[in-house]
Amino acid sequence: MSKYLKLLPLVAITLTALAISGCGKKDDIYKNMTAQQIYEKGKYAALRKDYPTAIKDFDTLEARYPYGEWTDKGQLALIHAYANGDDEESALAAADRFIRVHPRHPNVDYAYYMKGVVNFNKNFSLVFRQMPLDRSMRDSTFAQKSFDDFRTLVEKFPNSKYSPDARKRMILMREQLADHELHIAQYYLTQGADLAAANRAGYIVNQYPSTAAAYEALKIMSKTYKDLGMMQEAKEADATLKANFPNGLPS
Repeated sequence: MSKYLKLLPLVAITLTALAISGCGKKDDIYKNMTAQQIYEKGKYAALRKDYPTAIKDFDTLEARYPYGEWTDKGQLALIHAYANGDDEESALAAADRFIRVHPRHPNVDYAYYMKGVVNFNKNFSLVFRQMPLDRSMRDSTFAQKSFDDFRTLVEKFPNSKYSPDARKRMILMREQLADHELHIAQYYLTQGADLAAANRAGYIVNQYPSTAAAYEALKIMSKTYKDLGMMQEAKEADATLKANFPNGLPS
């Protein structure tokens, strides 16, 4: 009986090896596929919104065919799959990697665009949509990142097909960022920190001159400068307010 007991570990190891080998052959669906075929498989999975499968396909494509047209397409499609599969961090990492490895690729503008979109969507996440908070009170981290991403895109690739949409999204981000700064300036004002309020308001006017927040910022500047006895600065704020908003804040 001890003879058979000694053989058991060897039998177990052999069976395990066979099982692993068998699974490998069964699961190796990519064995005879070309780069284009793997890419098309991933693209089809993404169209079906089967993002886990799409991600696996595009990862396999790069592993088996590290270079080439279809691999580049797969890397860009991987960004999209991650983003739509609710893995924002992996989408951002994939976009950054593509930009770093292919800085002059004809489609690198898409990677820049997707970085902006991912951060844009993180800013307008489900939490923000459900919470009845003024946008000026929101954390502006993702709004700033999204704005910067889109600004990089439109500066580097002004004629990109993604730039018009990026500019529209930038307007939304600019308004939110300006509102956030205005909220801080108003807080300083309520705390009696007139100089801090004036400085923050001045930042709004310089960085976001075309926003609704700039109108309120100029009013804060006028008031605080007068309270501080800085009459020349107050006069300049009033003149700027009149020149830029002759009829008050547009409705």
